[in-house]
Amino acid sequence: MNKPVIAVAWPTHDYIDALERAGAQVRELTPQGDPLPAALEGCEGVLLTGGVDVDPREYGDADRHPTVEVDPARDDYELALARLAMERDLPLFAICRGVQVLNVAAGGTLIQDLPSAHPSALAHSITEPKNQIAHDVHIAAHSRLAALLAHRAGPGDALPVNSRHHQSVKETAPGFVVAATAADGVIEAIEQPGASFCLGVQWHPENFSKTGEFAELFQGLVDAAVQRREPSGPR
Repeated sequence: MNKPVIAVAWPTHDYIDALERAGAQVRELTPQGDPLPAALEGCEGVLLTGGVDVDPREYGDADRHPTVEVDPARDDYELALARLAMERDLPLFAICRGVQVLNVAAGGTLIQDLPSAHPSALAHSITEPKNQIAHDVHIAAHSRLAALLAHRAGPGDALPVNSRHHQSVKETAPGFVVAATAADGVIEAIEQPGASFCLGVQWHPENFSKTGEFAELFQGLVDAAVQRREPSGPR
């Protein structure tokens, strides 16, 4: 069987490596070379990657916190990409900035700056090494995330993750549910029940591509893309 084509914009090597290890054919997208919606023709899934902050204006906040760094061109492209993927029920996996893009694209909001708006003793931003464990997340029972990763979790469905962010989901978008939280209440994952595959996590599983701690997340995306080809699969 041909490898499923997964579209990804602004990838680093880790994202590409994780997707290819899961059996994907990666199609790198750029706003200049791959205008939407045509760029999604032939694609069977979408990965949204990490990066700078989403502009608060995209979710109705008039004021921007001084720590927020934005890229309007990237916002325009990725918000449109996420909305198209959801409209078409293309399997979609979102990471860090990606989960924030996903939530905003679907009508949710963000906390602009966790240290000032939600002070916590938990370390949510450890930049080096990129695979340094920062804290546990607690996975919601009966979620798709639990089905993928529960066998890796410890007591109380606690899963150790890395962390490199200063923003997070505030209000989940309509139709989405919280799939994981940190001990301080920060939302660490969301998903859309009933979708073929629509899941976002706040940590960086791609940084473990060579050691495989979160390989099931990328495999879940690829498997959903393959399943979508089947006559009985979701359309």
